[in-house]
Order: sequence, then structure tokens, then C-alpha cells
Amino acid sequence: MSQWKARRSMVAAATGMLAISLLVSACSTGKTADSGGKSPSPGAGASASASASPKVPPKINMLISHTNQPYMMQIDAKNDPYIKELSRLSGYDLNIEVLGHADDYQKQLTVRFASGDLPDLIRTNSIDSPAHAGAVDKGVFLDLGPLIDKYGPNLKKNIPAEAWKSPKVTKNGKIYAIPALLDAPSSRVVYIRQDWLDKLKMPVPKTLDDYLAYFEEVKKQDMNGNGDPNDESGFLVRENLSYSELFFKSFGVYPADWSYVNGQLIPDMINPKMKDAIKFWKMLYDKGYINPNLFTNKGADWAKGIYAGQAGVYLADLNSYPKPGQFVNEPNAKVSMIEAPTGPNGDKGLISQTDGIYFTWVIPAKTKNPEEIIKFLDWAWSDEKADNFFAYGIEGQNYTVSGGKVSWDPNNVKNSDKSQFQAYRVALNPRGSSQFSDKVLAVMSDAERDIYKNGAATAAKNSYKPGNLNMPALQALSGSPELIPGTAAGSLFLDMFAKVITGKEQLDPAFDAFAADWKKRGGEAAIKEATDWYKSYNGVK
Repeated sequence: MSQWKARRSMVAAATGMLAISLLVSACSTGKTADSGGKSPSPGAGASASASASPKVPPKINMLISHTNQPYMMQIDAKNDPYIKELSRLSGYDLNIEVLGHADDYQKQLTVRFASGDLPDLIRTNSIDSPAHAGAVDKGVFLDLGPLIDKYGPNLKKNIPAEAWKSPKVTKNGKIYAIPALLDAPSSRVVYIRQDWLDKLKMPVPKTLDDYLAYFEEVKKQDMNGNGDPNDESGFLVRENLSYSELFFKSFGVYPADWSYVNGQLIPDMINPKMKDAIKFWKMLYDKGYINPNLFTNKGADWAKGIYAGQAGVYLADLNSYPKPGQFVNEPNAKVSMIEAPTGPNGDKGLISQTDGIYFTWVIPAKTKNPEEIIKFLDWAWSDEKADNFFAYGIEGQNYTVSGGKVSWDPNNVKNSDKSQFQAYRVALNPRGSSQFSDKVLAVMSDAERDIYKNGAATAAKNSYKPGNLNMPALQALSGSPELIPGTAAGSLFLDMFAKVITGKEQLDPAFDAFAADWKKRGGEAAIKEATDWYKSYNGVK
């Protein structure tokens, strides 16, 4: 059954209704979950046939990210029960190596590709990721089209056609990756401490001035009640501005976006409007409305700070809606999911829409028996046992079944401790994410469903379509990751931004020098290449 197709229809029908981690026991709308028993034969989910004698399960070596989840960050992959269960259900001997997340993962992936030490199946952002620039042209990845046609009928059936056409997956008409999907194109929202708003008797902020007024009160008062009036920030920011994109689009720009302006597709990061956004951020820093360690605040420390009551506002996805008691020493903490602020010229937004692809799977050309990998992924996208595992985990450990009804308790320590549910729903899920699948939605309470229906509607309002949606990686920037628009570690933009925000350089000369340097080092050629693509893709003359 195509969970993706079902999810997309449900999201559309309910204004993007999504679920989240806090679920309650309820009835499943599907079949009785797998109740264990003998291990299936190798590739049982895809095309294995009965055999009189046991077969040795085919081995698949995989490379994945821990997705910044506490359980996955300390996983013992050789002995992990979820990896063992996924191996048992699929009929494959899965040897999974878990690396870092986001920029850390990209750096580690770069090293692995440079060394040639590659497993059979690799998670990567795109076939043209800077971590393995030129890999397709160099023949590093297999052309998967013929293998998918022969061994993966359910992949083509259940993954939407538009995903296969993405430049992250296909080049020159050939498929070099298998897409793993997001639950919905947009899920990021602004989280605000509603209990703090109530205490301050302030309304939900809507404009930049409203946000600033709230930040000022957070700065002046001991909102978390721990006796230290100086440990709260109006807006808690994370290194590389990850999950910290607030305020840029209020000025009509976003560091990673491109916009069609005066007949050219240009990166927002060199648009003069960006100066106004940077000036606003500089003011936030100078007034103490954001944390002074914003450029070194690691993801784990950032999350810890949120739940220690150090954030009046923070950004996160819907799947990060806090569990009861998650805020340390604040039992009555309450959050609301709100829209990004409207800027001085009426601009607003938080983060751009995506193509729906979470990441992609690539298979190195040196891999032996790649057909077994396709069979494994085909099983993951089609088998009812896979659906149950990616929704509920391990029967008897994470959930129970009685009379055909599934009971999944979010307070079960095997689900809640270190966010274990994220292991089987996201990090170990070859399909991408099942956090909002039909099976997960089915075990929600009505109250939670209302919360996330409203949150999904807010996320949709926060998103927008950028000019570079579906644009392939630009050859003009190949091999020069520092030139790629955005705030990744080592990027020219982030370097300039940090120097201006911290007062090491003045805005106008620093910005102008950055823009000129970017153009000289390959940006001019990138603009021409991007413009040619945009006009061809959108039928612009």
C-alpha cells in the first residue's frame, strides 16, 4: 500500500494535517500487526520464494545519519534491537553504520568518498551533493533504472513520479538514486512560550515590532523562574543558523533562495534587501535578544537550552512538539505554533517549500549484488510488516496488539526514552519518515489531532515557493561549496554574516565586498547558468 499517496491526500484534505510524537493507544485501521515468528527468507518482502532449507540472509552494508536524535546518537548498531528487528522482518542482514547529522554528516561523507571506503547503500542529500561532487559523471554511482524495473516494481508504484524526475535523483534521463520522502512539503513553525505570553499579558506577536516587544520583556524578567533573569533569550539560535531562519523572509529574502529579478535568477544572499535583514539581526544581537553563542551553539546544546527554559521563541518542525514534562522545572510550560512575522513592506514567510524529498539512497558501482538492495527497498515500500515497524516499532516492546487493535503508548519508556520512536520512524526508515503516516494518525487522540491540524495549517502559511525550486546543482559552483548560497559551515555568506553581527566588520563594506568576491569566484557564471535553467524550466523568454 502507498503510504505516501495516502498521506498526501490526507494532508491536502485536512490542510496538511500531520501527527507527532505524542500518541495515545487507539484502534488501528489496518490489519493485525506482525506477531513475530520465524524469520522470513532473504528478500521475503520483495521476491523470495519458498525453500526447503534455510538460506543465509544477504548482507547489506548501509551508511546513515543519526538525524540528531538522542537514541540514535548513542546507538550500539551491532546489537541494536531495532536494527535486528528490521533485519528479521526484511530477511536481510543489515550492517548499519551511523554517522553524524547535517553539516557533520556532510563532512564525514566527504571523507568517505575521498577515501573510497564506501558501503553498499548510502544516504545522501542528492546525487550532486558537494560531498561527492561529480560522482555521477565519474561513474561512482550505478544507473538504477534497469534494476528498479526488474526488482523494484513497488518503488515506482508508491513513490510519486515527480520525485523520480528530481535532479536529486535523475540526470540525463537516468536514475542514479532512490528518493526517501518527507511526510509533507512544509512542517516548520515558530514555537513560542504561550505560558510566558500569558504571564506577560501579551497577545501572539504578528509583526516585527510585536516580536521585539516580547523579546524585551523576556530579557527584563526571569521568565523561567530559576532566579537568573539573564539566562533567557527572546529567540534561541543554533549554529550555522540551522533551524534559525526567522526574520529573513520578513525582508523578502532568504540566504539559500534564488529569486528572479530584472530578467535574472540571482541568489537572495547578494540581493541588497539582505542588508536590511542583516541589520535587523545585528540589532537583535546588540540588544541581547538572541543568544551570544549563536555561531557555536551545537544542536544538542540548543535543544537542551530550549527545555531548560532559555527560549522565548524557537523554530522546529511539527514532530518536535514538546511532551508533557519535557521542560525542566516548568511543569506548566505551554507552547503555541505561530506564523513568522510580517515585515515593514508586508513580506512574510519562514522557509521555502521543498520537492518533498527528504534524502536519497545511492548505490556505488562497486557494490556486489545490487539487485538485493533494490529488493530490500522494494520491501520497505510495500510490505505490511514494514508499515507496522515504521509506525509502531517492535511488537511486545513498543506496542501491543489485542483483538486486532494496536495499542501504542507514548509514555512507554521504550518509546519515550531518548526519543526511541524516532529510531524506527525516521533514522532507520528507508522510506524517509513515517511520523505522519496513516497508521500513526490512527492512534492519535482527538485533542492531539486538532493541535497538529492547526500546526500544519500554520506551517503551510509559513512556506513559499522559491525561484530555484527543482533547480539542479550548478556546474559553475561545482567543487566550491563555500560559494553555494546558504548558511552552511564554511560558506562565504555565513562568514560575512558572523563578522557583521559580532561587530568585527561594518555592514555595507563587508556585504559589498562579499557580493563582489562571490561573483568573481564563480558567481557570475552561476547566475547565467541559473537564469538559463529558470527560463527554460518556466518557459520564460
